[in-house]
Amino acid sequence: MSTLSALDVLGPEGLLSQKLPGWESRPQQLVMADTVAEAIANRTHAVIEAPTGVGKSFAYLVPLVQHALATGRKVVVSTGTIALQEQLINKDIPTIQTLFPELKAVLVKGRQNYLSLRRLEHALGGGQQSYYESNEHVRELKEIADWSAETVSGDRTDLGWIPNPAVWRHVVSDRGNCLGRKCPTFDQCFFYKARREIEDAHLLVVNHHLYFSDLALRDEHAAFLPGHEVVVFDEAHTLEDVATDHLGTNVSEAQVRHVLDVLWSRKGKGLLAAEEFSFARAAVEDTRICSEGLWRDVALLPGDGKDDTVPLGEGSRIDNVLSPACDRLCQVLDECRARARDENTANEFRAQAERVAIIAGSVRGILGRALPNYVYFATVPRGRGSPSLAANPLSVAELLKEKLFAETPTVILTSATLAADDSERFLFLRRRLGIEGGLAKRLDTPFDYRTQVRLMLNRTPLDPNSSDYETALARWLNDYLVTASGGTFILFTSYRQLEAVFQHMRPELDRRNRFVLRQGDQLGRSQMIDLFKRVGNAVLFGTSSFWEGVDVQGEALTNVIITKLPFEAPNHPVVQARHREITARGGNAFMERTVPEAILRLKQGFGRLIRTRSDTGTVVICDHRVVTKAYGRYFVRALPECATEMFSL
Repeated sequence: MSTLSALDVLGPEGLLSQKLPGWESRPQQLVMADTVAEAIANRTHAVIEAPTGVGKSFAYLVPLVQHALATGRKVVVSTGTIALQEQLINKDIPTIQTLFPELKAVLVKGRQNYLSLRRLEHALGGGQQSYYESNEHVRELKEIADWSAETVSGDRTDLGWIPNPAVWRHVVSDRGNCLGRKCPTFDQCFFYKARREIEDAHLLVVNHHLYFSDLALRDEHAAFLPGHEVVVFDEAHTLEDVATDHLGTNVSEAQVRHVLDVLWSRKGKGLLAAEEFSFARAAVEDTRICSEGLWRDVALLPGDGKDDTVPLGEGSRIDNVLSPACDRLCQVLDECRARARDENTANEFRAQAERVAIIAGSVRGILGRALPNYVYFATVPRGRGSPSLAANPLSVAELLKEKLFAETPTVILTSATLAADDSERFLFLRRRLGIEGGLAKRLDTPFDYRTQVRLMLNRTPLDPNSSDYETALARWLNDYLVTASGGTFILFTSYRQLEAVFQHMRPELDRRNRFVLRQGDQLGRSQMIDLFKRVGNAVLFGTSSFWEGVDVQGEALTNVIITKLPFEAPNHPVVQARHREITARGGNAFMERTVPEAILRLKQGFGRLIRTRSDTGTVVICDHRVVTKAYGRYFVRALPECATEMFSL
């Protein structure tokens, strides 16, 4: 079957049409499959914008699978969301396997998901009272032990409940605390069983975060993904943000506190509970005091009061007392390891010393601004959360050009939203990610937006950041919802504005007994979406996580209301630094970066409405700037052609 064309598999008379009743062949899907096959054959890269309804997963899976089976070489698919990962593993790949039964595919997860049988045995063998601060923790440990005798995978998600981090960290498979083949439980090890499945598989499915974590470890020869020459990044519009995080460094107060508590907490629990290690407790307490002092200094950094992030520049006076304290603690932990009576305990001390050393080095590098072309900043949450220090690359383009595109013969980038204009050049994406040359396709939509969508644009020039706007918006939304049928998404760019508008609307919503879901009301995103679908005419107030990766079909969602153009936060130090870099070379940061970035996010929000050829509904853009500002035409032009009408708030 390896010589079959895309038409043979995906066409009107193809194999899938024979297997799946109601299979609908789409010309755009065939074009995409041929483009992916061409890129693989020519060992080049490809950028493909595939609008909703194209069926892009089958379009890349068919040529990927054929290549893997024909050559015996592994191929990788990386996704941006859990929802797409589940669709691939539970639906699309099993369908492909009916045509190619020899195909072996596996979902790759990070090591932190797997139970270590050796560490579990050690924790059960007398460490319970020393490690755990409550009977509840001890009960969880025993439940994990019972589960360990039944589970096939050892994957934490199979537990059916989420263990307390204070418990899981003592039993999790840990790279710094792994004996490899020397481990007495190696043959039963869940992590290495998963690794063997990876080695036997043709197709690996990962997420972007895991892929870029692996990419960051390759220089240290600690990567866990096997070698591969072809990778498809689905939902590739998120790659810059993911790469920025994973190719940078971050240390939080909570991270330091957790490491120290594992050693010796102020409740008298931890690895140092045994009397022979009591000499080391003072070093932990000294490190804790230094850590508390450092984070107090971080919390006092002068910010602008508008954002949680504060740039770290020449004037940022933070005395790094933490790194030297960590250095001293590492020496003491080495002494503990030397005195340990058994190998398990020695390994625990070795792993913890490695963590402490990483903290010391990370804080030194960030506060010393050691790397050129990185942006250094602190995050000081105004509400709940832990302060942190971070260093992110100013640009990931050169890093990705060197580590990804130069090393991997075929990288396919695909998403429903990759182009910030109406061309196939993808210039904005190429500048951001460092991808040069290769193939490029911007596929047509299979939907008829002119008959399926009504686009409403506000022309009332109220400042979308003002309280007057919030009041007027709330009043208009209440009036609109009186006659609107089906379910409604009201999408915001900030929690603050969401809350302000919701409170204005609440009395009227209560009076009409509307079913309302609001992000931040305890429910997770997936729970909110499930409820939204079941109710059928619910109103959902959501922020950024609802702009993408959400699939609601039919009458359950017939109105998508975009309250504000989704410009990226202008006060974030990384955004500011990138804007300064553009300005320094004579460019216009607003038009070169801010507008294209917002266009891509707007296209994602717009894309929530039409998921099938039978869907219909209304998209409302309440931000007047798409009508009143010169740059507004770029936003409208980037959207599909729809029946459009104006309204006033």
